[in-house]
Amino acid sequence: MMSALCIAVRYSAVRRQFGPPGGEETPVLEYQLQQWRLMPYLAASYVLEHFANTLFMDFVAFQIGIMGGDTSDRQADLGREIHAIVCAAKAYCAWIGRDAIQECREACGGHGYFYVNRIGTIRNDHDPNMTFEGDNNVILQQTSNYLLSLLAAKRNRGQEITTPLESLDFLENMDEILQSQFRAQSIDDCMNMEVVVHAYKWLVLKLLVDSAARLQKELDSGKDSFSARNDSQAYYCRTLALVYVEHANINRYYQMLQGEDDEAVPDDLHPVLQKLGSLFALWSLEKHIATLYQGGYITGSAPPYLIRESILRLCREVKDESIALIDAVAPTDFVLDSPIGHSDGQAYKNLYSAMLQTPDVFKRPDWWKEFVNKPLVGALRQAKL
Repeated sequence: MMSALCIAVRYSAVRRQFGPPGGEETPVLEYQLQQWRLMPYLAASYVLEHFANTLFMDFVAFQIGIMGGDTSDRQADLGREIHAIVCAAKAYCAWIGRDAIQECREACGGHGYFYVNRIGTIRNDHDPNMTFEGDNNVILQQTSNYLLSLLAAKRNRGQEITTPLESLDFLENMDEILQSQFRAQSIDDCMNMEVVVHAYKWLVLKLLVDSAARLQKELDSGKDSFSARNDSQAYYCRTLALVYVEHANINRYYQMLQGEDDEAVPDDLHPVLQKLGSLFALWSLEKHIATLYQGGYITGSAPPYLIRESILRLCREVKDESIALIDAVAPTDFVLDSPIGHSDGQAYKNLYSAMLQTPDVFKRPDWWKEFVNKPLVGALRQAKL
């Protein structure tokens, strides 16, 4: 995903097309639609990178516990929680990467389709991630089953929910959170990640309660456990698993910005990292507006307007930092191996040079004589069957 973003963002900053009457052509990255297409995925790459790194360290801690002979309940709970997060994260990250690569390909126009620019190769290399370890939609069921089991433990046995990674500890405040509403009153409020984190807590709990009710309804209708779970996936358990991992991503990034992580964020980097986190969070939340309305968390026309205007503002602001953000994490030009994605900004020069260096580029095709020696008029009408 990052390689495709490197190519698309760098190329969009170089490519010029159209512009005001009498003025110069404008870099396509300056267009709002191009920013809206690419900047959320750039933000996603940073948020998901932090999530992957911190989750890996949690897994390392779990493995150390196994090697040390830890047989405590916490160790067992940690294993179950990591498994639930990883199952949803595998599917979610694979789909984000797939969509990002395709958007980058299209954002580069016809040049994105050229084999030499490698976006097609990146897309093909990524495609197996859709089905590694099984179909993504099937794997998500393991996450939803875990979440439903925690809700059942709380409701049926009055068990206090405290998970080692605290990914669902807010289940203890379920009633209070479900009665709350969207907190933002302005665009500035909306860009505060705390507002989005709270909205995601509500989303997780709302979908968890609705999924449990749907499952119980299917069981009450006389279906067996397998059939009841199978008929509770679309719009319920599947969405629940995805929202759960989205919250985990956003909340971990938010904790990093708040200084709750092991490493403090440098002061000079905090503003741009804050923008990336807010953009990804709002961009993700915007996809769930229907559920937010359905559950009464938002009312009226103001919240969607605030969310969308905040996304557009953040896309515009992140755009100004996009080349520096890409250069900070991009592979070398040799590894990227894409003429239009080179860091020197000479997209057209590099593309022309790459074409000239292609083997046999000046050689006539094998079928050139067939093209020159055209068939007689009417010859193709004679059927040979």
